[in-house]
Amino acid sequence: MKKVMFLSVSTAILFASGYKIPEQSLSGVALSAAYVANASGADSAYYNPANMVFNDKNKNFFELTSTFIHLNKIKFKNDNGEVYYSRKEDFVVPQFHFASKDINGWRIGFSVTYPGGLSKRWDNTIPEAGAKEFTLKTIEFNPVIAKKINNNIGIAFGIRFVKSEGIANVLGLKQNGDDTYTPLYSEYLNGDSFDKGWNAAISYKYDNTLTFSATYRSKINLSLSGISSGFYNKYLITKNIADVYKVIVFNTPGKVTIPLPATLNLAIAKTFNKTTVEFVFDRTYWSSYTNLDFDFSDPIVNGIFGNPKPKNWKDSNTYRFGLTHKCTDKLTAMIGYAYDKTPVPDSTIDFSLPDSDKHIFSTGIKYKYDDRMTFGLSALYTKQKTRRASIYDPVSQTYTNGEFSKGGAYLFAFGMTYSY
Repeated sequence: MKKVMFLSVSTAILFASGYKIPEQSLSGVALSAAYVANASGADSAYYNPANMVFNDKNKNFFELTSTFIHLNKIKFKNDNGEVYYSRKEDFVVPQFHFASKDINGWRIGFSVTYPGGLSKRWDNTIPEAGAKEFTLKTIEFNPVIAKKINNNIGIAFGIRFVKSEGIANVLGLKQNGDDTYTPLYSEYLNGDSFDKGWNAAISYKYDNTLTFSATYRSKINLSLSGISSGFYNKYLITKNIADVYKVIVFNTPGKVTIPLPATLNLAIAKTFNKTTVEFVFDRTYWSSYTNLDFDFSDPIVNGIFGNPKPKNWKDSNTYRFGLTHKCTDKLTAMIGYAYDKTPVPDSTIDFSLPDSDKHIFSTGIKYKYDDRMTFGLSALYTKQKTRRASIYDPVSQTYTNGEFSKGGAYLFAFGMTYSY
């Protein structure tokens, strides 16, 4: 059997469908990523680069944001009353955005973000046997260029460069008759990759109060490769009733390809006096994640750990709502909500990614210090819904039925924007 690392994309996080992370700026966090048609300033380079053409034509815009992420423990209670908890996780990640002033009808932009990630670690014997640690970290460098077609339409195109790294740590156990366990195998894999994709956007401003937008980010296959090490017990004979094994230690190159899926956003924003309301339909094409298939150079190790693990994820939708209100000339308030559908089917849910549908709530403020500098704070809470699951237990070689609960995440972002 084979189990290994990652995907999150997270930065090492888990608070959107699967391991996608859409909250990548101060306003993105405050509005639950309902920030496409109304995107402006520096972070429009990421959320909707076509909107860069509607920024002040004589100004360059910068944004630097630091986001603190706390992942709650996930609880799994099986039908026999046994309870397991994952570890809680804390992370701090920076994001950077730049959008240029008008250059003969063109704009250029650049973003440094963390588009996906996952970190889930368990210490109890049963979940540890399937997923002692699964971690995926990504960082994306995304230069973009935008063209103003006329006073109402802007288009944009960008290239995505994604650096990723992942860890998979799997422990195989045999249950003895006295409630103890004998290690049968251990696998630790650490790999990384550098991959490319693209993105595009279009915006249509009907007037100063109504905007329609569409953005698309291509699928990127994260082709992680590295070294896998560990051991397995080779069965020799049965002697005096007891089985006799020989421990084989291995160290071999390994690789795996995991999709960072394509995403389509369709958005509309309407401004009423000082208040802007936005709705975003977010479609993520998770159906490209059909299996987790590792390939090891050592043919014996590949025979033990290299069997494809079915995933069969499905395309998922997220419905996002954001409200931005200009309280005064200096103070702007934001609130957001999203309902996020999980792509993980009942047939393949496991301890490495115990995902479920989520409610996402967010808020934030921005204060304009002067004509050039603005500061802001935002916060987001993800409430993960309870989910029944039937999970294969490699220790007892049976299925464990139970319920995942708790989980969820808190995000707190502090950002500063500057224009000149």
